Amino acid sequence: MKIIKKILIDATPMPSAKVLRSFTVHGDVGSVFSLTVTNEDSHFYNFSEILDKEGALETALGFAAAGASLSLKTIPNSGVYSGEIEFPAITDDDVYSIVITADSFSNTALDPTLSNNNTYVLPNIYKYLNTTVTFSLSSAGSASSYNTLPSNVTATGISSSVSNLSVLKNVSISWPVTLSESQFVIARQLKITDFQFTTTSTSTTAGASTKTMEIDDVSNLSVGMGVAGTGVASGSVITAITPGYLDANKSSDLEDIYVIPKSIITDENGIVSVGDSVGGTITIDKSSSFDAGITVTFTGKGNSSSNAFNNTSFKINSALLTIDPVVTTTDAAVSNSATIPLTSTNGIKAADTVLMTGIGVTAASPHVDAISAGVNITASSAQTLENGQTMTFTGSSRSATITANITILEFGKDDITLTLALDNILTVA
Repeated sequence: MKIIKKILIDATPMPSAKVLRSFTVHGDVGSVFSLTVTNEDSHFYNFSEILDKEGALETALGFAAAGASLSLKTIPNSGVYSGEIEFPAITDDDVYSIVITADSFSNTALDPTLSNNNTYVLPNIYKYLNTTVTFSLSSAGSASSYNTLPSNVTATGISSSVSNLSVLKNVSISWPVTLSESQFVIARQLKITDFQFTTTSTSTTAGASTKTMEIDDVSNLSVGMGVAGTGVASGSVITAITPGYLDANKSSDLEDIYVIPKSIITDENGIVSVGDSVGGTITIDKSSSFDAGITVTFTGKGNSSSNAFNNTSFKINSALLTIDPVVTTTDAAVSNSATIPLTSTNGIKAADTVLMTGIGVTAASPHVDAISAGVNITASSAQTLENGQTMTFTGSSRSATITANITILEFGKDDITLTLALDNILTVA
């Protein structure tokens, strides 16, 4: 009896692009085997060994519904048969099954360490779509004051599910933002935690004046995420996450016991099994009262949250928020008066930090004490100015620019949108 001893192929997950992988089958000289490769759609790989008279393949390599396999092959004198499989580019995640069969009619069997019969199914090989990180921006509190916001910036790379092929990618952002009304001042410069994302779960039980909440899915949540929902105290954040639910019967005054229930799990291949539930208990920092079945929204902030959520990892190399000066003109002469008539007061805010400069302006950049919208401003010191004189105001504006250079260290297992919270860095008033 001749023995097929082993089959070797790189079984690590593959990226979405076409991948060519070599395989080797080791065995006794003269042993005979066949090989079948199928994908998740039960399509068969055509090894396409037949050439036409031009020397080209009669049938293209690839997967098709019609049954196909590597026809019976004999192990040569080297003791090793070598071949290749071309895994095509994909438009959704895929999984591949490889089966080697010893040809019993040729007096061949598989090594018992592989199988007790003539067939051995190798571990599945997975292929994952590339994933996309989208950088966007929004204002929760002053959306109506903003003109149309700039377009999102996206970057696509190899999913972290393909851990051995992660690629760094630099992203440059330059977002001009403008107001249709009011004016903004810089609250502070941008931090990595100003890039945020949201995800949701559902409460499984009601709570009354409590800091604990049972929800149907705690996977990928992290301490520090914001928590919002009907009845949840405003500004709440997660302070602790516990898999499973409190078992009052097993708990005591000295210790709380949490039990992880079992649930029906369907994997990406449609295989149904029983496993641990992803449900659990979160602790928040503010006492809240809520019903069962409410949608709970969690807000992750910055790299630590995105990394815990789906393995998206990024860093900000540099970032700068600037606001444009407001340039306008006087529309009447001013004689030793703090009231300055202007053709436009748009973008000018009354504040100690909003300064006025221009030819003829005395004192060291007087600030703006008051505004009569569309008419004049009151400066902190009296001025004598000509009609039509150019005035420049710094410190407030209706126009700003946000620039950032970001490196994506690892693309997540799936897509994610990181939204810059404008209200954190620009105060509109």
